[in-house]
Amino acid sequence: MYKKILLLMAIIVSVDSFAQSKNIYHDNFIWTQYVIKGQFAKKWSASLDIGYRSHNYADKVAQYYVRPFITYQISSKVNVLAGYAYFESSQYLNGYQNFMRPENRLVQRLTVTQNVGRVEIKHRYRIEERFIRNAKKDVLVNGSAFSVRLAYQIYAALPLNNTKIKEKTVFLFAFNELFVSFGKNIFNNFDQNRLAGGVGYQFTKGLSANMYYQNIYGQQSSSSKIYAYNTFGVTINQTIDFTKKEDTSAKN
Repeated sequence: MYKKILLLMAIIVSVDSFAQSKNIYHDNFIWTQYVIKGQFAKKWSASLDIGYRSHNYADKVAQYYVRPFITYQISSKVNVLAGYAYFESSQYLNGYQNFMRPENRLVQRLTVTQNVGRVEIKHRYRIEERFIRNAKKDVLVNGSAFSVRLAYQIYAALPLNNTKIKEKTVFLFAFNELFVSFGKNIFNNFDQNRLAGGVGYQFTKGLSANMYYQNIYGQQSSSSKIYAYNTFGVTINQTIDFTKKEDTSAKN
């Protein structure tokens, strides 16, 4: 039901927004991301997600962020995550190319995994409580604008040279993610939609990398400006296992 409500709302507001605005801002982005995860117990892990995003390809900074998270593995197929995120975002869409606006977020996420043959499918439900620093033109002022953003992502990965993703595996992946926002400062509930596809390689159990293309279609929350972005991304994922392995030889 939650997913159906989100999809219906996004379709309604996005169609309405498109009908009201004929001007679409186009840009080309590069996203780079590094995620390091520490496994501290069988069900508990902590991660740090660091990212840098540029627009007009690599010509201008668009955004950078740091996101520390804690994850609890409810079962082999279900986990929950909670944490904090700090963003700095360029206000180029508002006409201030070199002005960065800070944002603090609280993040909660539920991920459900299922397998259909060799394909791994993930359903990710995310809630963000956002505190975006107030600004007048290109000057920061006291206080923050609060809003809530909901997101649903469906992700699928297909290993090519193995039956599942493990060491030395090449895999293809694709996902679609929908965002909607709510708050007294939000005039357009439809935030954006991200559609992506790419290729990845699992080097070892704890190290993988992927490259992808992503199309982002969205609308500013406080204006009628619609944007469409071509995004090329690279992500590196690293996991370090700090759990103590049981020494079975000591029992023999």
